[in-house]
Amino acid sequence: MSSRLTAFNPWRATKMTAFIPITISLNDKSMVIASIADAAKALQQPWPSMDRPSRLEAIRMIEECLAGHCTHQAAFAAFKAAATEQGLHKQKPPSVGLKEFDGVAEDMM
Repeated sequence: MSSRLTAFNPWRATKMTAFIPITISLNDKSMVIASIADAAKALQQPWPSMDRPSRLEAIRMIEECLAGHCTHQAAFAAFKAAATEQGLHKQKPPSVGLKEFDGVAEDMM
């Protein structure tokens, strides 16, 4: 694991862009990932396949983001793709309110 991720201190981090949180299940525990700091913390944990290219790419993208070389959105997308590929991303069904909103939006079209 890169020293930049290992030495990452979320208390010193600048305010990160907010994302629509995703929930992952890692080591039989649910984790809500809503920021680059959360993603960096999750990548430090044991994953089912530590050497899978998508996970390594997510680590690289998070490091690039922390260094200011890529967007938060790109790094978060790489993390989400890696978590999904390894079966860690637990998608919840849409809420009742979201279903109602979708219905209203469809009626307007």
